[in-house]
Amino acid sequence: MGESDNFPSISDADKPNAGRIYDYILGGNHNFEIDRMAAQKVLELAPFAPQLFRLIRWFLGEAAVRLSSQGYKYFIDFASGLPTMDHIHQVTPEGTKVIYSDIDPVVVAYAHDIIKDNPYVQYVHCNAGTPEELLESDMPEKLFGSDRNVAVGFNGIAYFLPDDRIAHFMKTLYGWTGDNARLFLCDGDAGQSISEDAKKLTDIYNKLNQPIYPRSKKRMLELIKPWKVDDPGMMLLEDWVDIETKVTEKMKDTWHAQGTYGVILKK
Repeated sequence: MGESDNFPSISDADKPNAGRIYDYILGGNHNFEIDRMAAQKVLELAPFAPQLFRLIRWFLGEAAVRLSSQGYKYFIDFASGLPTMDHIHQVTPEGTKVIYSDIDPVVVAYAHDIIKDNPYVQYVHCNAGTPEELLESDMPEKLFGSDRNVAVGFNGIAYFLPDDRIAHFMKTLYGWTGDNARLFLCDGDAGQSISEDAKKLTDIYNKLNQPIYPRSKKRMLELIKPWKVDDPGMMLLEDWVDIETKVTEKMKDTWHAQGTYGVILKK
């Protein structure tokens, strides 16, 4: 992905930014009036978006806690956003080491201010579509030493990347990580048809220079190769966090989509 594919900076108050829209809908304060206006358009088309976005963040926490309980103490997270609201280092045991990353350099700068001098957490600039930017740097060795049996987060970003970038990411991480590594992600399971509201929502993000790429669960199973699905399988986010919600039902009615699922992958 070239420079023209980069998302608008979080510091640009003249254009809506997808990251700041996400922040606003989650109840954060790292956003501008223009983002709140765009967010209202998103909410008109998807009034259940706050619940959906919370589910995405809760799945990240659930996956991190599960993997931590299995002995994983090193995490690399892509497209992290701001490290607030139950992020990995906040839900795992003290001493867990985390490398966060984001495509927006100003998000990275904000994150440094949030993390401060935490010796177990680092935040670097990286495009999730080209993960080698991070992997080939000296940061993993600085924080993890030579251990590559890490847990990799790819949460809430898959639907913003085209298929070829997803496949590149999966193969690159598979080749870099150790034999016992894990990778967790979530994505939307697109239906066979796209509703008018879904088209309008896609148009909003296209205008932000951050297009959405709908895909089916079946297609994702092809793109994740050579990774394999680990227990408990590809489950709806509601099932991962064990709560009753009507988000999936509303997604089916409004977007003709089949819901948003999470999965942990193994080698």
